[in-house]
Amino acid sequence: SQNAVQRLDFGRISKIERTPQGGLKCPANLTRTGVFVYTRADGSIVRELRHPEEVFSKDSIKTLAGAPVTDLHPDQPVRPSNWKTTAVGHVAEAVKQDGKFVSAALLIQDGETITRIDRGERKELSCGYTCALEHTAGEYDGEKYDAIQRGIVYNHVALGPENWGRAGTEVALRLDSSGNQTF
Repeated sequence: SQNAVQRLDFGRISKIERTPQGGLKCPANLTRTGVFVYTRADGSIVRELRHPEEVFSKDSIKTLAGAPVTDLHPDQPVRPSNWKTTAVGHVAEAVKQDGKFVSAALLIQDGETITRIDRGERKELSCGYTCALEHTAGEYDGEKYDAIQRGIVYNHVALGPENWGRAGTEVALRLDSSGNQTF
């Protein structure tokens, strides 16, 4: 059986460049394939498979192209009615598979958010999306799972602090020890 659910998954930003207008262009791994662990409202744990055929499907990837970027997750999905108060940038159109990752550049235009990135207060990413859950258990790459995510439709990509991410440290901003952006 399948149930529609909302999910938040995490990643990291890599090499950061300044745009001619003073914004940031941040190539990033936005999300990945594999088994992700989620905590339900009752405190129980569910392990969900993000299979490559779902994560890299053309229909799913095209929902990331042009998607809004937010500072942290908004309380509700980003829509035209709240875009002006929630978006700090957007995902570039060139979204692609890169190994086990989905990657693209983020274009950040909001001054306050750029300052947070420069200070190292925003290093990781989290994709907000909906999907259908197929309650089928199994094992993928040696990891057990309880359900499979199907029909992934992205709403936004959120910026957050270090150690915020579920997808691991491979999905974040790359900064050197003095806070300078590096590859």
